Amino acid sequence: MRLLVCALASSLFVGHAAILAAEQRSLQPVGAVTSLSRTAEGVQLACADGSAVAISILAPDLVRVRAQFAGQPAAKDHSWAIAKTDWTKTKFQLSETADAITLGTGEVNVVIRRNPLLIEFRDAATGRVVNADHRPIARDPKSGTIGASKKLGFDEHFYGLGEKAARLDKRRGKFVMWNSDTPGYEEGKDPIYQSVPFYLGLEDGVAYGLFFDNSYRSTFEFGHLTQESADYSAEGGELNYYYFHGPSLKKIVGRYTELTGRMAMPPLWALGHQQSRYSYYPDTMLDRVVEEYRKRDLPLDVIYLDIHYMDAYRVFTWDRTRFPDPAALTKRLGEKGVRVVTIIDPGVKHQPPAAGAKDPTQDRDLASSADSYYVFNEGIAKDFFLHRQDGSLWIGEVWPGKSVFVDYTKEEARRWWGDLHRALTDRGIAGVWTDMNEPADFLDQTGKTQMDVVFDDLGQLSPYAKNRNTFALNMARATYEGLQRLQPDRRPFVITRAGYAGIQRYAVKWTGDNNATFPSVALNIPMFASLGISGQAFVGADVPGFIGRGDGELLARAYQVAAFAPFLRNHTAIDQYDKEPWRFGAHYEGIVRKFLKLRYALMPFLYTTIEEAHRTGVPLFRPLVLNFQHDPNTANLDDEFMVGDALLAAPVTRAAQREREVYLPDGVWFDYWTGAQHRGGQTLRVEVPLDHLPLYVRGGSVVPSTVPMNHTGEKPWSPLRFDIYPDANGAATGSLYEDDGLSPAHERGAFRRTTVKFSASQLTLSREGGHATPSRNFEIVLHGAREVNAVIVNGQPLAPAQWTRDAQGALTVRLADNGQPLALELR
Repeated sequence: MRLLVCALASSLFVGHAAILAAEQRSLQPVGAVTSLSRTAEGVQLACADGSAVAISILAPDLVRVRAQFAGQPAAKDHSWAIAKTDWTKTKFQLSETADAITLGTGEVNVVIRRNPLLIEFRDAATGRVVNADHRPIARDPKSGTIGASKKLGFDEHFYGLGEKAARLDKRRGKFVMWNSDTPGYEEGKDPIYQSVPFYLGLEDGVAYGLFFDNSYRSTFEFGHLTQESADYSAEGGELNYYYFHGPSLKKIVGRYTELTGRMAMPPLWALGHQQSRYSYYPDTMLDRVVEEYRKRDLPLDVIYLDIHYMDAYRVFTWDRTRFPDPAALTKRLGEKGVRVVTIIDPGVKHQPPAAGAKDPTQDRDLASSADSYYVFNEGIAKDFFLHRQDGSLWIGEVWPGKSVFVDYTKEEARRWWGDLHRALTDRGIAGVWTDMNEPADFLDQTGKTQMDVVFDDLGQLSPYAKNRNTFALNMARATYEGLQRLQPDRRPFVITRAGYAGIQRYAVKWTGDNNATFPSVALNIPMFASLGISGQAFVGADVPGFIGRGDGELLARAYQVAAFAPFLRNHTAIDQYDKEPWRFGAHYEGIVRKFLKLRYALMPFLYTTIEEAHRTGVPLFRPLVLNFQHDPNTANLDDEFMVGDALLAAPVTRAAQREREVYLPDGVWFDYWTGAQHRGGQTLRVEVPLDHLPLYVRGGSVVPSTVPMNHTGEKPWSPLRFDIYPDANGAATGSLYEDDGLSPAHERGAFRRTTVKFSASQLTLSREGGHATPSRNFEIVLHGAREVNAVIVNGQPLAPAQWTRDAQGALTVRLADNGQPLALELR
């Protein structure tokens, strides 16, 4: 039997290798370079086979490669993913030899071999080849498939690709980009909901990035069946990619998010705890759930309405039997500090009006839609729904039954869809949850029978094959921009299941219909980390899992991970056991309470770190390799994670586990719970009882916090605490970001950034920005402090009653915040 299995495995491998080889042979490589012309941005290469390749220098560390193969029709130079096109002109040097053409920027040298046409990217300072073609770019003229092949480094690691049910390091993996409705996915299931054709390579501490901006179904193989190459192919469209030069991973993520856009600053309440199920109804059920949260001293900011709030699943309508007065409901819950978010699906019920029926002119969302459905009628009248090539409507099937779908590539359709959200905002709804937007279709989840659907696509009338992966991106854009118009004084909050590169500009990402199992909780860590370094900084998963029952132990451990994810939502399926924190008994509820209160205490730190993500693109939830890329021990470490630069968490993701190993990178580390110091560069063996999460603070950090609250808007952050953890040199730096937490006024300078620096017994606290902060008190806590005889503040001794030093050596200084700079000296 063993021999048979081995023989079968061998034959399967040979079969896959043969298929790969056949695919590669069908692609015709671009011809040799015959001439070049210099352009303002780079060079245009003419090739022997009639192809043309443009190399454009967009920034000193950003290069675009775009090919038009022989016989390939010219395409409009437009991408739904790209946010920035107005790059400042970059100086570059052009040189030629008989064999090669070189473009140099000072950071990267792009070397183009003439025959065959091969491109390599070298570090300008060291001359090291960072990334290079293994074979010339190619295309199959019959099928339209395009491909690129890169040399595979002996110890090269691969990260990114957005949402993949896979480990952090994608080396030796094969991954497909095709947005797919995949409930109950497990590790190895591919593709799932989202497609982001961007990855980062890392070898010997040197990183680069590649973004293949092609929304057709595509495949990445990182040495999957070969020792020589990392291969990319797409079933149509352009060979159009961007090279990002490092060597820093953070620098690449920052530049990638500059190109594709960074996440909008979320409202503060979006970082709060959120509760959902499929579905809460009638309205009194929401009152009861919120009441239970408040009675049990469990923080909560948001509650959700799934599809049963609608009139027979018609989007932008209300079921008046279950929800007789939506505005009164949102007002009641708002008075308790809880906001309501509603689901919206893309499928519009296909419902021609009954004879003589007319839509009401006011409160259309509250009226019965049994005979006439205003959304369908308007979409038909304005020709906003998608059609097949023969001119007929594309009629799929989702929750309302037969359904039609909006062509979000039409600007007018996007604006119409966005304005429809008045049915929600006028009733007090705070945010929108976009679901089923792969787009899901119960008749055909694969999309094969939809290939004759045509999108306007800026007048190009492009096929479904090009637009499936960008459908959710454009739907999210329509929703986000609609909320901006409807509520210009509030920051939109949009959640999405599917997406494409650039989705972070418009929506928060949750990882879809996951399982309530320990393997699913373990998978959360690399999935969140991969999404973060793929530009999506605000991510999370259903806690403790959407499908399956789980138990109290799973709930407790799941919250220990989720407490540090930007998006924290408890959610479960309609036919699954309830999973609110109290459902498995007081013991497990107490553990959930502990970690929810920890999250709310750390809200100043989390909000500061999410603002950093908004400003720089570097995510809140990070793989260790993002902070320690020169440490080879972090290259594939994905059962730990970091929150910003300061916190390292090593959660438990296996049932009945009460001990685990924790790797601490180089430096000084403080146990968050005890204050004990540990030397980095070692692996600790740690006991992990059910109520414990190994959590460490990196030396050199300043972590702002406050007291726990029932909801984020309950009261000002007071006392505002700064925990200072010195590094080996006795220094630490950190900051606190504040604004009003709700409006876009921060874009006009209405924010406050407080910077804290500590070194050699001297602490300074400085401010910038125009946001007025309320009266409050400070607590400054210095961990590992030496003996102190006096504390001097702005030149004046502080009364002994205002500072104390505990047995663990933590010095606490208490004083009022007068809004002025602060200089503190320890003597």
